[in-house]
Parts: sequence; structure tokens; C-alpha cells
Amino acid sequence: MRLFNEESLQTLHQALLLKKLYLLQSCGFSYCEPQFLAPTQQRFQSQNSRDLKTIVESCKLCAQKSSEPNFGLCNKNSKLVFVTLSPLFDGQMRFSSKASIMLKNIIEGVFKLSLQEVSILSLLKCQIPKANEQASVESCMGYFLKQLEFCGAKTLVIFGAEAYSYLTKDNKSYESVQGKLLKWNHCAVFPTFALSLLIRQPELKINAHREFLELKRLMGEQNV
Repeated sequence: MRLFNEESLQTLHQALLLKKLYLLQSCGFSYCEPQFLAPTQQRFQSQNSRDLKTIVESCKLCAQKSSEPNFGLCNKNSKLVFVTLSPLFDGQMRFSSKASIMLKNIIEGVFKLSLQEVSILSLLKCQIPKANEQASVESCMGYFLKQLEFCGAKTLVIFGAEAYSYLTKDNKSYESVQGKLLKWNHCAVFPTFALSLLIRQPELKINAHREFLELKRLMGEQNV
């Protein structure tokens, strides 16, 4: 008979680790929080993006969702991965919203890339009420991290402070990291304006365009 499932074993391991840290602290050791904390990834049997898409589209983890799960655009060997908090596409994967059309124009007009050369992913796979956002992001995080594996992510463009905070667990002010290329786990992340903010305040598009050009320059230097 199986006495412990995987979740309870992980909880037990964390409790033992915490006990060890308290013991070390009592001996005079001190600790500081790292800049980034790696999110916990769920384990999936899927070995390719198609299988994972089926799992996501049949997901029932969140009772509060107000839309069907949306997998996003996940292309193998993507040159850039664009990350938003909520899904941009409709059920037919069309660029029908103002935010999705703006992103398409950024990809093709600024970065000069085709849609087949990028991935467009969201931390949340459904439309979720604000009050349930954090818990739902945690539920979806395993899906998102697995997508990063399948698209061969190297550089992530993150739209907005909320998406950046949920992903990296970085508590610094967003202004101090926005427009900079940072290391996160095995990827580089580039935080920038939220698409919704650019729609509400179109005057910020000039600043956003400058940030995208800076990212192109930095990526060019890395490829030299």
C-alpha cells in the first residue's frame, strides 16, 4: 500500500530542510533571499508540445476560470518567447484583440521575425478573476515551464510587472529592471511594458520601441 503520494513527500522534504536551516541559524549562520526563485514544475508524461496542448485544453484545475484553456503559440527552436500574464488568442488562435494585433506588429515590424520563429505564451491559460490570479498562476506554472522546454527558450520578453513578478519572484521595483536583459535560470529575460498599458497610454509606445531596439542590439552582441 502506498502511504505517501508525491505531494506529501515533497512537503515532508521541505519541512526537514526548514528544520535544518533553523538549526544552522541557531549556530550563527545567516541567509539572504536570492534574486530569483525557480518555480516548481509539475511532472507530465507528455514528451512533445502536441501532447501537452491536449493536457492544457482539458485542464480542470481552476473552478474560477471564465474561458476555455488556451495553449498559445509554442514553436520549436523559437528565437524569442513573448510572455504575457493572460492569454492573447481567442479559441481559434486568431489575432483578434488589440493586444494580440499589437504584439504581431512588434514581432514582424520591429524584430523582423515571422510567427513561426517565435512563441507566444501566457502564465495563465484561462481568463481568471483578479482575486484568484495568484493561485491560478501557481496551478498553470508547470504547463508554462514545460512549454519553455518544448520551444527551446533562450530569451523571454515579459510584458508587465505582474507577469515578471509571478515568474521570477523578484520583489525589486519594476522600474529598476524594465528594459534590461537579465539572467533567470537557464534563460535571459527582458521585462518591458504590459501590452494593456501601451493600449491605454499610446504615448509609451515610443519608449517601448526603444527598449525593443535595445534588446535587438544586445541579442546581436551575444551572437557575435
